[in-house]
Amino acid sequence: MRTFSTALELGSRAVGELVELLGDLQRVMRFARGALDYTVRPDDIFISSYPRSGTTWMQYILHLLLRPEQGFEHISQVVPWFERSLAVGTLTAADLEALPSPRVYKSHLPYRWLPRGARYIYVVRDGRDVAVSYYHFYRSHLRYDGDFDRFYRRFLRGRVQYRSWFKHVAAWEAAGRDDPRVLILRYEELRARPDEALDSLVAFLDLPLLPGRRRDEVLERSSFEQMKRDERKFDFATEFLLQSGYSGRGFLRGGRTGDGQAALSAEQQRAFALRARRPPRLAGLELDLPQFLR
Repeated sequence: MRTFSTALELGSRAVGELVELLGDLQRVMRFARGALDYTVRPDDIFISSYPRSGTTWMQYILHLLLRPEQGFEHISQVVPWFERSLAVGTLTAADLEALPSPRVYKSHLPYRWLPRGARYIYVVRDGRDVAVSYYHFYRSHLRYDGDFDRFYRRFLRGRVQYRSWFKHVAAWEAAGRDDPRVLILRYEELRARPDEALDSLVAFLDLPLLPGRRRDEVLERSSFEQMKRDERKFDFATEFLLQSGYSGRGFLRGGRTGDGQAALSAEQQRAFALRARRPPRLAGLELDLPQFLR
């Protein structure tokens, strides 16, 4: 009886893995088809980051800079998630073609997977803060029930959905050195000096200088406190989260800097420093594409 039970469990697991694999293949094929059909415009803007690094914040800042008068129920209606929209089929290349210029997209993809010829803004956040925030996201949105130490070891090894933070950041920083159309912004600087970050964005995008009142309005509306009050507009893919067992806890957690240093033990801090000193091997990133499309 025990042998039969074990065989049944293994068979069920194999079926589950096959279903997951087929789902991955379908998403990759839809994304590849959409990316091939997509026609880039020189004023397209892609906002990318490793998750929990300020992507949503930057989406809203750019929306306020470019189309402040356009309302929305959810930020994805005005700044779509490029790869996932194509991968799950909610948008096609034809739908993206119909969007007015300048088109702005959210992405978590590495530079090499995005269309060439656009402009790119990459937001990088201290990896220790990312690890803490990502752990809470895993627990609140992805039904993760392990402790932080276990999750942190997975994070350092790149065994989480978006793989290695170290590789992601290194690949984009290398792109920023080679491509003048890439702007690297640091989350900590955005938090500490949002007015200077706004100036950098305006200059990078060749926008007219903001008059004082307009500048203050953008800074106020994109403040963490204001966005937290309107959180339902920024919590991503609510339907997807409900299907995934979303617990109802907040998507915008704290937005602080330095949480990683406060939350990590001395041993965990040393492990991060040791991993950060090893140059990441960027070869083979293509094999991780299915993880980015889930």
